[in-house]
Amino acid sequence: MRSNRGLRRVLGDPAPPPDGPVSVGYGLGAATALVTAVAFISAKPVLEYLDPLSFSVSQFGIASVFAFLWLLRRRELGQIRDLTHGQWTFLFVIALLFLGAVYTMWIGLSSIPATAAALLNRLEVLVTVFLGMALLGDRFTRREGWGAFLAVLGMIVLRYDAPPSFSAGFWMMVLSSTLFGIIEVLVKTRVHAIPPRVFTFVRNTLVFVLFLVAAVWRVAMQEGPWWVGVADWPGIRRGLPLIAVTALVGPVLARTMFMYCLRYLEISRATLIQQAQPVFVAVLSSILLRALPSRREWVGGLLIVAGCLFLVQWSRTLSWRRRSGEVAP
Repeated sequence: MRSNRGLRRVLGDPAPPPDGPVSVGYGLGAATALVTAVAFISAKPVLEYLDPLSFSVSQFGIASVFAFLWLLRRRELGQIRDLTHGQWTFLFVIALLFLGAVYTMWIGLSSIPATAAALLNRLEVLVTVFLGMALLGDRFTRREGWGAFLAVLGMIVLRYDAPPSFSAGFWMMVLSSTLFGIIEVLVKTRVHAIPPRVFTFVRNTLVFVLFLVAAVWRVAMQEGPWWVGVADWPGIRRGLPLIAVTALVGPVLARTMFMYCLRYLEISRATLIQQAQPVFVAVLSSILLRALPSRREWVGGLLIVAGCLFLVQWSRTLSWRRRSGEVAP
């Protein structure tokens, strides 16, 4: 899809304009940034002793239960039957990508500080903009180019002169952010077609099943003598309260709240608010984990956040609303 002079195409289904008080949208956006920060903080101590696959199996098992009870309470279970074959295929693709994004994120978080992980997680904005522009056929503006430059420079600063143990976690977070960016672009095409709570439940259940299959496969392959069956059950019992918190705020509340946020705000404004996530992580990390960002993290983080703000503020790919001269695909 390539844009002509005076004519642009919109990525995905044309969305209705935001409906309702803008203040509610800002509140939901800020709350989404906060709960995603809580997920990083609650997961970090558990990943010090629990392997990422066992953590993921237990997290999404609990998240599926939470999402099911939410649907049951709202009497919306019947909406699952209304999903079309195309929507089920879409949800399965999202679940596969989400499995990779979450698994690499937990591997990364287990190796690097929570503040650095949260900053690298913001790189999904860069991927979203690049991929969105590739699909729309748009070119970078000068300001968007500066945003991309600052974000990449921030990555280099974070990686430069870091301890060897930082390297593997760094690249896992970069891969995770790339997958999350791809997911974000895909979700934009269907965000108004699938009810948020139904989307959350089905996605979480599919991801849980996929993680469970991966865990069974690990046992069948007998990789590593330290695994205890399908998962490290003693480790799960030890970290169960924090795993439950991560399951609630991450796979259940964060995505659902963000999808509701999009009913009150344009995607560009909603995404702009999400750039506050590393700030919440830094504050919570200093209070709860007694871990302050290093000078390298501060400098690299400021560059990444500044670059993301440039990209979100001026990028045309982060908007679904029709402007003059725009048409739907």
